[in-house]
Amino acid sequence: MPVTDVDFEREFEELVRDLRALPTAAPSGVRERVRALGEPARPRTLHDLLLSFSWRRSLLVLAPVCVLGLVSAAVIHGVIHSGGNSQQTLAAQQKLDAQAQHGAAAGGAGATTTTPVFGAATPQTFGPSLPTPIPGRYQDYQASLTVRVKDVNALHDRTAQATQLARSFGGYVASVDESTNGGNGQSDLVLRIPVARVQDAYFQLAKLGTVTEQHLSIRDLDQLVSAQRRRIVQLKVLIARIGETLKSSSLPADVRLRLELQRDAAKQELTGVTGSNKATLNEASLSRISLTLTSQQAPAAKKGGMSRIERAARDAGSFLAGAGAVLLFLLIVLSPLIVLGAAAILGTRAYRRREERRLLSAA
Repeated sequence: MPVTDVDFEREFEELVRDLRALPTAAPSGVRERVRALGEPARPRTLHDLLLSFSWRRSLLVLAPVCVLGLVSAAVIHGVIHSGGNSQQTLAAQQKLDAQAQHGAAAGGAGATTTTPVFGAATPQTFGPSLPTPIPGRYQDYQASLTVRVKDVNALHDRTAQATQLARSFGGYVASVDESTNGGNGQSDLVLRIPVARVQDAYFQLAKLGTVTEQHLSIRDLDQLVSAQRRRIVQLKVLIARIGETLKSSSLPADVRLRLELQRDAAKQELTGVTGSNKATLNEASLSRISLTLTSQQAPAAKKGGMSRIERAARDAGSFLAGAGAVLLFLLIVLSPLIVLGAAAILGTRAYRRREERRLLSAA
């Protein structure tokens, strides 16, 4: 069948219509590639390098590097400080040895050396710098003394000697508590010695063995005694006045009853204040010495001490512990910021994914 002009025109119109229906705009990727043709490549910047690395890869690289650097710093710190610690330890040991030799020489010559009155006392050293009570003033004089003896047998003998010393100085033993356990033992004594002779008694007690600890407490009671005596006088005057008033026969019954009650209350208070005054005077006249006798020997020090490797390891461990504490503190302080940063990163990623899905669905 021959092709007519009408069929040719109709096919041409359909072809034009199909060509017009096709999209004329090129994709953006194609346009970018076309524009980049013939142009030189842009050099990579630091920002591009940072973007090329993911945070997971960075963490895998930086974490071992940080741990290795921290361990290296700890080892260097331990090695450097181990030599200085050994020199300080050696100097301290030499000083203690010199003090012990000096104390032994002084003890052989019949002399004494000086130590602080308060706190712990160095073995084989004891000084006469014990404060004495002030004459003419009421004072609460208390002292404690810890003495180490040779063994359990010596502990029994020294306990008996302490009891005899207290009696020889005009005092008495308030309490004794002695206990032994195998080769160790301890005696706790509370001695009441007249204040006027407390210094001599204290020095005699210190000679029972090696003084390891001593303490002294002096509390002034002069104002307390004066206040108690003034109150006693006031109460006696009040009772006397009430007694004179009650002798009158013209007093009403209610007034007489009220005065009698006041006199009874004043008498009861007078009895209490008088007893307190006697206790205070007794406390001021007799000192209180808490004596502890023990047969437990001091632990022997290691002759060689720690080696340099051990000291270096100990210092390195201390350094790592300190660094760990600092890191933990920073983690606790910065944890809110870390949580906010992680939430921001996750939120940004979620938003980008949602936008990508939206664009793909729109295309």
